[in-house]
Amino acid sequence: MIQIVEYRNKNLLSYSEYGDKNGYPILVQHGLIASISDYHLFDRLIEVGTHLICIARPGYGESSPNSMSNMAEWGELISVLVNELKLPQFDILGMSSGAPYSYAIGYALPEQVRNIFIFSGTPALFDARVLALWPYPVNKQASLIELERVAKEIFFSDVSQEDSLRNDIRDSMRNDCFGIAQDLKLRCMDWGFDLSEVKATVYMQHSKADDQVPFSTAEITAHLLPNCQLDIRESGGHFSDELLDAFIETTMVEHYESRHA
Repeated sequence: MIQIVEYRNKNLLSYSEYGDKNGYPILVQHGLIASISDYHLFDRLIEVGTHLICIARPGYGESSPNSMSNMAEWGELISVLVNELKLPQFDILGMSSGAPYSYAIGYALPEQVRNIFIFSGTPALFDARVLALWPYPVNKQASLIELERVAKEIFFSDVSQEDSLRNDIRDSMRNDCFGIAQDLKLRCMDWGFDLSEVKATVYMQHSKADDQVPFSTAEITAHLLPNCQLDIRESGGHFSDELLDAFIETTMVEHYESRHA
């Protein structure tokens, strides 16, 4: 069930909770095309008794299309939800483009964030070395309206009627693709904080065969984080349900099994 918390200027932040509400909390930061209704991706975490909180970024699903000035602002918005849910401590799972937002929360709430788990994460595109290795065109001066047009052309120009009913497609296309457009803009700007300021332990996994986010960019990003363990996959692409499930099983489950026993 979608729930709503209100933050400044009556903007709405939508989220969904799954699993055991008395279990250890994990804040889920979704990818570029995603829906907080797709809880089947996290069945293994639900099975071990965690409390999953999936949060829709501005423009996605029921979340207001609120413009942010940088990634750091996401951490400030999440603090409203964390206070609402009275979470003294929690972990974060960030997938693909959810990675920068995961780091932003770690920066904003260092006393509450214990571990950050990153699967095939978007790298530190504010860094010139990373940007030089990025295989896609970047226009830092592009407006959100221009980037909304880009998002529609790249991701949704050939969407079938059947696919348009999928949760991830439907929720990502809301508000003229504002959520995707804002991500494309913010990821390449100054994030508003340095990765050296993220103190939580980061468990990052990235494939050498990632066909969307070059492995070399993940390596640089991992070195910018002071407490990062980089797990290298030799095969597998950027994302699939199976790859994510394997990451959860091998990297995350052990942190929660003893709590649930």
